Amino acid sequence: MAERSHIYGMIICVTSIVTGIVLLAAVLRRSYWALALPVMVGSLGVLYVAFWIGRALITTPIEPPADE
Repeated sequence: MAERSHIYGMIICVTSIVTGIVLLAAVLRRSYWALALPVMVGSLGVLYVAFWIGRALITTPIEPPADE
């Protein structure tokens, strides 16, 4: 039996190939949504990471400098 990580890897590879084929077919049909949705998802992902970093910086307690 294949290891669980290999099965997950195969699922990811097959999903990415199928998604790529669907995206290419939609682009060839000149569908606006085929490009708009991935760009929107990517932009929202980047904004989420930026918000997460900012929140981490805000909520991290600041230690006073040590006396020497």
